[in-house]
Amino acid sequence: MLLGPFEVRDGEGRRVEISGARLCALVARLALEPGRVVPFDVLTAAIWGERPPAGSANALQSLVSRTRRLVGHAAIESHPAGYRLAVEADDVDVSRFERLAGTGGLAALRQAEGLWRGPALADLAGLPFADNAAVRLDELRLSAAEDRLELELGAGNDVLAELGPLAAAHPLRERLQGLLMRALYAAGRQADALDAYERTRGTLSEELGVDPSAELAELHLSILRHDPQRQDRRRTRRTNLRAQVTSFVGREQELAQLAKALETGRLVTVVGPGGAGKTRLAAEVAERSADLAPDGVWLAELAPVTDPHDVANAVLTAIGGRDGARFEAGEGGAAERLEEVFAQQGALLVLDNCEHVVSAVAELVDRLLGACPDLRVLATSREPLAVAGESLHPIPPLEWPAGSTEDARGYSAVRLFAERAVAVRPGFTLDETTTRAVVEICRRLDGMPLAIELAAARTRALSVEQIAAKLDDRFRLLSSGSRTALPRHRTLQAVVDWSWDPLSGEERELAMVLAVFPGGATLEGLEAVSGLDPLDALTALVDKSLVELSGERYRMQETVRSYGMARLAESGQDRAVRDGHARHFLRLAEAADPGLRGAGQLQWLDRLRAEHDNVVAALRFAADAGDAELGVRLVGAVWWFWFLQGMRIESVHWMRGVLDLPGEVPEELRPVRLALQGLVHQQLGDPAAAQETVQEALDLGDRLGGPVGVLLLCAPMVLGDLVAAARAAERSMPGLTGWERAFARMTLSMAAESKGDVGGAFTLVDETRREMEALGERWGLSSALRVLAEHHDRAGDLAAGIEARSRALRLAGELGVMEDQAAILAKIALSYARSGEHDRARSYMDACWDCVERLRRREGVEYVRLSQVEVLLRSGDLEEARRELTAVEDPSCPPEVRAWAACYRAMAALLDGDRPGAGPSLDTAMELGDLPTLAAAAHVRAAALADDEPARAAYLLGAATALLGTEDRSGFGDLLRPAERARAALGDEAFAAAYGSGAALTRDAAISAVRPA
Repeated sequence: MLLGPFEVRDGEGRRVEISGARLCALVARLALEPGRVVPFDVLTAAIWGERPPAGSANALQSLVSRTRRLVGHAAIESHPAGYRLAVEADDVDVSRFERLAGTGGLAALRQAEGLWRGPALADLAGLPFADNAAVRLDELRLSAAEDRLELELGAGNDVLAELGPLAAAHPLRERLQGLLMRALYAAGRQADALDAYERTRGTLSEELGVDPSAELAELHLSILRHDPQRQDRRRTRRTNLRAQVTSFVGREQELAQLAKALETGRLVTVVGPGGAGKTRLAAEVAERSADLAPDGVWLAELAPVTDPHDVANAVLTAIGGRDGARFEAGEGGAAERLEEVFAQQGALLVLDNCEHVVSAVAELVDRLLGACPDLRVLATSREPLAVAGESLHPIPPLEWPAGSTEDARGYSAVRLFAERAVAVRPGFTLDETTTRAVVEICRRLDGMPLAIELAAARTRALSVEQIAAKLDDRFRLLSSGSRTALPRHRTLQAVVDWSWDPLSGEERELAMVLAVFPGGATLEGLEAVSGLDPLDALTALVDKSLVELSGERYRMQETVRSYGMARLAESGQDRAVRDGHARHFLRLAEAADPGLRGAGQLQWLDRLRAEHDNVVAALRFAADAGDAELGVRLVGAVWWFWFLQGMRIESVHWMRGVLDLPGEVPEELRPVRLALQGLVHQQLGDPAAAQETVQEALDLGDRLGGPVGVLLLCAPMVLGDLVAAARAAERSMPGLTGWERAFARMTLSMAAESKGDVGGAFTLVDETRREMEALGERWGLSSALRVLAEHHDRAGDLAAGIEARSRALRLAGELGVMEDQAAILAKIALSYARSGEHDRARSYMDACWDCVERLRRREGVEYVRLSQVEVLLRSGDLEEARRELTAVEDPSCPPEVRAWAACYRAMAALLDGDRPGAGPSLDTAMELGDLPTLAAAAHVRAAALADDEPARAAYLLGAATALLGTEDRSGFGDLLRPAERARAALGDEAFAAAYGSGAALTRDAAISAVRPA
């Protein structure tokens, strides 16, 4: 969407996040010519202006690649001359606007204007193509508005409120001034119309030195003469629709869909929960569809009707009240009289709030549509009328930002809150602080317009932060609305009461059970927790808009769920129902845990993702009930799921929550509880206590015997305690099978490598790979492939390393583990950079940063940045590399990260020819680094010494081999060439002797030889 804040949506209407000004510029420029090839130079100029980067073709290709990952590869097609956005013209709001505006019909022009959400290409101001397009589109918008206003005037519609500000904003636009004069005269304001002409004449003379056009002068003369053709046509327009006193926000898509549905069908029903805005939407659609109903638009409000037999009388009264004489129900009754009235009329009948008399309404509508061929009916209800030919249109919530709040003003829910808040608190503005709170309010209120308006009304006395904080008690908070609104629209409580009260006993009971499911429920889950056969009652709740069906899940809006929980508490059944809910999800989590490490891993992941909010609700119940056993069992069962999803913060929160519960747990759960305590210590920054507690858990598990769970097996590795992990793997290996045995083997592989047994490590991890392949488990296989890739890199086989990592990347992508994908992409980029394929390296780094932007947390991003530094160094961009290094040299970064950063800074100095400048950085790297960093730093120091002290350089290269247990051919040898230069200075024999002397050192001796004294 370009007619307002830039926005992209997929085929199902879901928002696609396009972050970054250049990506937005690329998509926007392509969208201005949908389906047509846009040349490379045009796109380059659109994105970078007059200063394209060096290698702009590669830069453009990289942007296209990144965009394809967001919108789908097929959406942007490559052609020899440029790129093409492969969409239909009507898929782009600009093209659709131009098509609709060109048709000239009133309904089409209304739809065209409804596509606008603000200034065109608002987020791309400053780019020449965007500014030029915006000017053109603004002119087309104004022309379309003039066309539509002229048709409105011709139809007798009152447009003065709109024309006045528009004409004032464009005083030199004669057509607008003429329309204003016509509207004023049609409203009986001849003097004001003549004043408008004099004002326009004066402005034209002062600003342009010209007289009004002949057309405007002729209009002026006809008004002076009281031309009967200029008389008010509104007196002939038949309707009882009320003029609105507040703005209508959002719903552009729904307005267009409903208008189209009324054009093609005769019965349209807007369905949705209370407070969703059905009445206002129906009124707006009816007003904009008046040209479909030349004989009148009538609104019948059915909420006050209590007796179904009175429905026809209520409709008859509504359509007669505005014409000065009420229709009397003759011998045939009100329904027959309605047939007579509408038999020969092209009218639109709006039946509002039909849900409580839905059967009677359905009978009446079916009868009228059959007897009156030109009648159209627009109904609002919380459930369908179920009449033949009915077109159902569920009303969605208003939209709010799901993530970043930077562009929150473009979302309809936020706009509605802001507009209503300004009305009661004129100084209210959306700034960085208030926007976050407003978005939270809109989210918590499910985008429900009435609830948002009630919340906005509270800004007169409360800050938005206070309102957001009080939403747990929303029914008390949102308890004062318009005094003139219908009683059921004055408070949030009344809105939900209106839907709840007509429910049957079985429907209420099931609704209260469903309220306990914050993540929604499957039919199976509802059966298990309720003990009922819920299908009939559930169908009724869906029909009545209290429950939404999403895929195979049944959900309630948070407001309805809060109401249901309150009713459940009043019934005294809440403890029993919540306990049943928690036990059900404990069974599910314990069944899912082993499934997460087998061939059915993806299915179990999907199921736990779908049920995660319910699992959290079960944990919350365990905490509320003080049930330590339930809490520990639940956390132990979902810990591996949390680990796979990278949900570190949430897992620690709940681990601490259940560990704080009083009381003992069964003996077999004590090792699990201790292991969880150790992981909490680690997250709280106490590694010593963490290792001690996890070791206690392992020892207790050994004494108790029984199977070794995944938590005990993995906890030492999570802590980074390779010694304890290897010891635990060795002790438990005889009793392990399947995934646990393969994981233990990988742990032993890493331990072997740390001792210098590189060959044994490779053999063990390759066996792990084969076992994980046989199991069909993706995370373990991906991890094994990544370790194998490191072995290939050190052996100098970069192609094999890339192949292994590419396979690991596919597996991580299937799992949806964004953190692993980012790390693997960074390593692949690094391998391509070391291979000299710099364009491919940059492309993979771009993909890596796309993943990083979607990460929930920033922990570990510094390792990605280190890869970026080496890619930049190898491409010759030393200054950019140095700028990147500043972000990972902060004291808050882990020591090994700062060690690598120092190593790279020394390397940059050497590449610049500054050997003295490399020294301090190398000292830092060798002081802080682990074995791999020490080996890399030894290579860099050898490069610094290769020309002046070649024997020392060769000795350091050998010591680096002793550190790793193998020669590392993946380092900086190809870039800094220390071995080549030292060998040239010494000769082959002397080089081999010096190198061999270093390589023969023990690991401890090699560390001493490399590290400064």
